[in-house]
Amino acid sequence: MPFSVSGNVHLFDRGSLRNFEKHLGIILSENQTQMQQHLMIRRAIQQISGSVNVLSGLSRQELLSFIFILTQFGDIVRAETPPEYLLLESTPYVIQWSKGHYMIPIEILEHLAHERIFKEQGYLFALIPSLSVKEKKSWIRWIGVDFEKGGDRDLNFEIYSQCRLLQKPFLGKSLVQESQIRLEQIWPKGKNEYIDWFYKGLSSFYYALEELSKKEKDPFFKHVIDLIKSGKFILKRQPDSYGKEMQFSLVATVEGNTPQLRETTFQWEIERLKKNSLF
Repeated sequence: MPFSVSGNVHLFDRGSLRNFEKHLGIILSENQTQMQQHLMIRRAIQQISGSVNVLSGLSRQELLSFIFILTQFGDIVRAETPPEYLLLESTPYVIQWSKGHYMIPIEILEHLAHERIFKEQGYLFALIPSLSVKEKKSWIRWIGVDFEKGGDRDLNFEIYSQCRLLQKPFLGKSLVQESQIRLEQIWPKGKNEYIDWFYKGLSSFYYALEELSKKEKDPFFKHVIDLIKSGKFILKRQPDSYGKEMQFSLVATVEGNTPQLRETTFQWEIERLKKNSLF
């Protein structure tokens, strides 16, 4: 999974780090604190024109390569990636942190998550932050991760990284073909005790689904629940309409519709999973 440049400068290939610094117009040093590095990177990103302008300066193949790495949860391994998606050296948002290993740093993903285009297109990394903290904490507990530390930004990334693992077995496939579906089309009000908890404001949506998952017997509905748990679909509140109750939809995510190709697992990822698991 991607990680932050700030605090990890020593892990990066020096030549690739130099290119990243050049794109942003900054100089990073191990003598700087993690916070100093983080603020420097964030300010530099904010001073660059919007992502649409940055990406419009790329060639067609460079743009396709960038979009591909976005669909792969922000990182790829050269040996496991189709060659047509490897034109990444000129993309300012991508860094080769080790030979043959490319990623979009967390600082960049956090910035892109605020941009409207990625929310409208349905990227999971851009939609997770729109959920309430209550929903996100219910989701991460359902996944089985012990997350009581860190702030909201850490929680966003933890859910994002766990969804990659949960989505991989699906191979980008789903029995649900709609890109967006109203929640009441699947679970009408008054027809399901657990989802009614959510409709009535008695629980979060993801807690209600966790409880429902323990009781549901129907294969299709079990499949739908797994799609939501893995982030292939995500809850989205619809714009409020005067005089009407709140409406919610399930939105298909770009990552969820894309097979995840990376097979390599890094040791730090294994240690991180063991540390955070509730089981």
